[in-house]
Amino acid sequence: MDTIPQLFTHAANSYGESKIYGADEIFNYRNLELEARRIAQGLTQLGVGPGDRVGFWLPNIKAYIGLLGACGHLGAIAVAMNTRFRKAEIEDVIRRVEPKVIAFVSNIGSANNIDIINEVDSKLLSKCAALIQCDGEKVADISHANVRAYETLRLGEPIKSSLGEPQSPFCIFNTSGTTSLPKFVLHNQQQVARHSIEVMELMKMKEADTMVLQSLPFCGVFGFIFLLSSVSAGAPFVMPPIFEAKSCAKQLMDFKVTHVAGGDDMFFRLLQEGEALSQTKASPFPALKYCPYASFNSALADFPATAVERGIPLIAPFGMSEVFSFFSLRHADDPLERKTLGGGFPVNKEAKVRVRDPETGCLLGHEEEGELEIWSPNIFVGYYGDEASTKAAFTDDGFLKTGDLGTTCSDGSFTYLGRMGDVLRLGGFLVNPLEIETFLCKHKVINDAQVVAVPTEKGNKPVAFILREEGAQLDENEIIAYCKRGLAGFKVPIFVVEIAKFPTTPSPNGTKIQKSTLRKLAIERLEQV
Repeated sequence: MDTIPQLFTHAANSYGESKIYGADEIFNYRNLELEARRIAQGLTQLGVGPGDRVGFWLPNIKAYIGLLGACGHLGAIAVAMNTRFRKAEIEDVIRRVEPKVIAFVSNIGSANNIDIINEVDSKLLSKCAALIQCDGEKVADISHANVRAYETLRLGEPIKSSLGEPQSPFCIFNTSGTTSLPKFVLHNQQQVARHSIEVMELMKMKEADTMVLQSLPFCGVFGFIFLLSSVSAGAPFVMPPIFEAKSCAKQLMDFKVTHVAGGDDMFFRLLQEGEALSQTKASPFPALKYCPYASFNSALADFPATAVERGIPLIAPFGMSEVFSFFSLRHADDPLERKTLGGGFPVNKEAKVRVRDPETGCLLGHEEEGELEIWSPNIFVGYYGDEASTKAAFTDDGFLKTGDLGTTCSDGSFTYLGRMGDVLRLGGFLVNPLEIETFLCKHKVINDAQVVAVPTEKGNKPVAFILREEGAQLDENEIIAYCKRGLAGFKVPIFVVEIAKFPTTPSPNGTKIQKSTLRKLAIERLEQV
């Protein structure tokens, strides 16, 4: 199967009665395949054709999947738009990607999306042929926009033949853009279909008792691949529009969910709610088999051990928009300390991973730390509309320069250690800030910590930013003394700065700390001394 329509058709023909549980509707793969064909025909009436962009500003609802299938049929490009986007981000997408249509809903959580759209520059908005409202609310009155109800797109006859081909560009995901404008990562249909099948097979989604919880947003590459892997297996799944810990914990129990993916903070909240609902600390989710997770929170460094003890079989993957989520996975039978390390074995058997010294430019051997470089047949096509950045992302022999610090192993696996921009060079050594942050978070007055490096006359030195526990008193000198007792001297922060909250960038896959902003604050603090 090399196209998205082929994935949908296979699921309909082989697993047609397999159910998908939405918030307000239960449907099956046969319904979904027909939906995609009808919506494709409806989009053609709005002028959408091969290569045209379709904006997806949607939570996890049936319309999201139907529109994905429709884009596959038309050879159109699905542009993921974070559900937390506001005026500036929406204007940036319209300006640089020029979507022919944008699909939206009236509200996502507490956000009134109609009000947000009305704030968008009318000249930009008028460039869209239509806005597609994908909920049952009254069609919104938005100036300078042709608003259509999603339901009207499915009224015609289903499209008979697909225009999408394996090499047709299919989806765009934007990078976080913490230090520059986000880049738009483009993949084609074959890459998406092939990778989804590989992930599905590795996570054994075709087993008879499989039930998937799709609690990650489809607008993020993590949730997107998890969704299409389920489709490629024809697996039944539960689809809450947005993640709410209590209701999702109940769904894990009620539906006997076997597969769920997410961040460490998501699993932490699920476990809390699950233990409260089941009134047991043994194993509130006994059906779980595969729980790929990403680590975002240094305060939860000890959580994986607790989760596994409570029956949540966490396993660490590696991924990025350019190579998809689940580029690699650890082995489920690895010991705990290994299977919860980011990295693992590439899902695609042809993929290659190597490490290069960022200073000398020389390739390194196994267990030597440097920048990870990746090649895969499923690597992205390029950054949409940005040939210069695309060229700069690759080595001369076609490997992607990930910007990540890591090591390779002789058994074919690799380990992700952190972002190169976040890694600290202290005392002549490369130091993962997570090591210092985890140590700090074990102190009784510290709730969370972030560590950056600043240049001084004596070389780079670490600075710690701290969120303290409520009601606790923070003594900077005592914290520094605590670090001196447990860390090598070059890892001890020269300052400990209390901060009300960390500067963050919202991401569909998890909230990311703006390390660059913290570095600026640290340098300002140093200059005041």
